[in-house]
Amino acid sequence: MNSSVKQIELGSNSGISLKMLACSETDAQDAEELVGTRLDNMQALFKEETDVPLSVLEKHLRAWTRSQQQTEHIQQVLDLSTKARNDFSVLVTVGIGGSDLSARVFHEIANHPYHNLLSKSVRGGAPEVYFTGDTFDPLRINALLDMLKSRDLLHQTLFNVISKSGKTGETLATLMIIQDTLQQEFGEWRKQIIATTGLTDNSLLYQFNQEAPFYGILPVPDGVGGRFSAFSPVGLFSLAMTAGVGENPEDRIHDAVEGVESAYKNFQLPYAHHNNTAYHLALWLDSVEKYYGAGSIVFYNYADNSRLGEWFVQLYTESIQERGSGCNVIAAKGPTSNHSILNGILAGPRDKAVLFVHWEDLGVDLTIPSTKEDSGLDAFEGLSMNNCQTASYRGTETDFTDNDIPNVTLTLPKRDISNLCLLMRTLMDTVAVKGRLQELHLTDGVAKLADELTYHQSAVEGYKKRTEEIAGEMKRE
Repeated sequence: MNSSVKQIELGSNSGISLKMLACSETDAQDAEELVGTRLDNMQALFKEETDVPLSVLEKHLRAWTRSQQQTEHIQQVLDLSTKARNDFSVLVTVGIGGSDLSARVFHEIANHPYHNLLSKSVRGGAPEVYFTGDTFDPLRINALLDMLKSRDLLHQTLFNVISKSGKTGETLATLMIIQDTLQQEFGEWRKQIIATTGLTDNSLLYQFNQEAPFYGILPVPDGVGGRFSAFSPVGLFSLAMTAGVGENPEDRIHDAVEGVESAYKNFQLPYAHHNNTAYHLALWLDSVEKYYGAGSIVFYNYADNSRLGEWFVQLYTESIQERGSGCNVIAAKGPTSNHSILNGILAGPRDKAVLFVHWEDLGVDLTIPSTKEDSGLDAFEGLSMNNCQTASYRGTETDFTDNDIPNVTLTLPKRDISNLCLLMRTLMDTVAVKGRLQELHLTDGVAKLADELTYHQSAVEGYKKRTEEIAGEMKRE
């Protein structure tokens, strides 16, 4: 890497700002010149999509760009969540991948860290929250059902089974276990099931609901893949269900939509505009891959939240690693990961670039007490933990910058629902741009948007098929 570095500050009045350390000034200029014409054409293509019918975007798997406008789906989420909060004391999300991760992110960041240990009244009427269906390992589902039985909560539990295809092996296997348990205990199982799925006969979940209705059914919209489904009923139902003291499902959905719409408006700005974070970030990611030779992006969320990193791992790698290219993503959190991966970034092979997420206001705060004795912690005494977290981020970012480690920081004013959704939607748009920078929308040089590789996952489909084949062989033995 050229030791001449270039700091790029992108201010923003829309809730998110971007600070970048480019590979070098020369490389940054070269990259901008090389992609300028392509970006003009790319943004024109994106803008064309804002005017086409939703049915066209569904075929191109880009209907997620309109998800904030799908008021009918939002109303269905609000109606069902309001009713279910009164009828149930426990919510279990059953899903895998994108059908699971966005709800986990919302639960970890929007809800009390010890949510399930609080009484329902202290939780503001929200149910306890659990997750399963993302593995064939029986340990967790067995323990979950045992726990619900022992606490006499099984009959008060709502299971939200999420699968767009309605055929996902891990998820449907878990549903079959739940079905059998409920059937044995109560002689009925459908009254405690919500299916969040594609509303077509191709979905087994939809077929089950047609035979005899579940407690409820919600749509996974056409043209919305799992990793882009956070702002559809896939993610929003859980967010609405867990509204706490002083808020209601409508408040939470409003805050989520507000963040998404802010990101959407930013993405419509000219690509060189300082508020169009998605384009700038995508160009930086493309630059560190091509000019620095980064093989991994370290997603360094500087907060005590792990699920956001797991969500980004799926979003980025499943979308961008195609045709033998695209960086891997390593999920990290600060400062926890400073005691593990940081040494490898600074002292190991120079094959990593770092994407920081910095929250200026973590939402709660404590002040570290001052003592009369020499504790060796003079620098921290009397300082808020929020400020200490910021100091840790700045120190880590400075170390990386001084050692010529390419890094970028996304700064958000506060860790809350609106800013979280602003961030997540911006990252989705970033992936959309990065995919087209890699020409994943082209086949033999021709744009074929219906086959755009950014939104497909052929390798995943292959593993599903092989798993079924081997399971069938084991059954016959």
